[in-house]
Amino acid sequence: MISISSNLIRCVVLIIVAMFMPGLTGLAAQERIVDGREIREAIGARLAQAGEIAAPSLMPQKKFFLCDGPLRVEPAFGGWRSVNVICPSPAEWRIAVRAQVKGAAPLAATPAEVSATQAVFLTRPLRRGDRIQAMDVELRPVDPLSSASVFGRLSDVIGRALNQSMSPHMPVMARHLAREWSVEEEDPLELVVVRGGIEILSSGIALDAGQLGDTIRVANTRSGTPLLGRIVGEKKVEVIAKGRNSGAVTSISRR
Repeated sequence: MISISSNLIRCVVLIIVAMFMPGLTGLAAQERIVDGREIREAIGARLAQAGEIAAPSLMPQKKFFLCDGPLRVEPAFGGWRSVNVICPSPAEWRIAVRAQVKGAAPLAATPAEVSATQAVFLTRPLRRGDRIQAMDVELRPVDPLSSASVFGRLSDVIGRALNQSMSPHMPVMARHLAREWSVEEEDPLELVVVRGGIEILSSGIALDAGQLGDTIRVANTRSGTPLLGRIVGEKKVEVIAKGRNSGAVTSISRR
């Protein structure tokens, strides 16, 4: 009995398609191994839409996984400092990447959008620190010449907190929104100490704010001992050393 590999069958099918159905060859050409350059470009383009400048640290030539469709970029931990890059097919995969956000980026309208540029506005006055809900925003047309740095999608601002009070009379811009952290100062935390492959869990409190992968100062809730830890998850920090030059923690405030 002759065994024919699936890869050989696949090659034969692609050759037949190329010979007799040239209109479909573009579809087959989309399948590729995603590299660092493509991921960096996808992150940069998506964050530019959200009013941010990103400089992810990825080697352009690094190879990742097979993909036959466009990459999707979504925020992680409630903000854009870390993102999930997702390929939906042929087999869905995702990777987490630190976006290395640098600051606000202008959002320029493309020529095709000039006649119908819309921006996000508040529907009611909000104060500094308020978190924007779906009922708080709407899209309104704006002059294309004044469309730089505005948001064109409600989803880009819903859930974000304001860093200043705002009225409904001006569009929401990146500079109006507070940075999103996976850990805020004084947040209660789960502290993890790894010893000999065993995880020891305790409770603590954040002395600094930080994003996934950042090293911050924390304190043990019971002893008040200052420690250094790396953020490994939402409100979860792996202790890597005792804090140095951070001073004794005599009291721990709780929310």
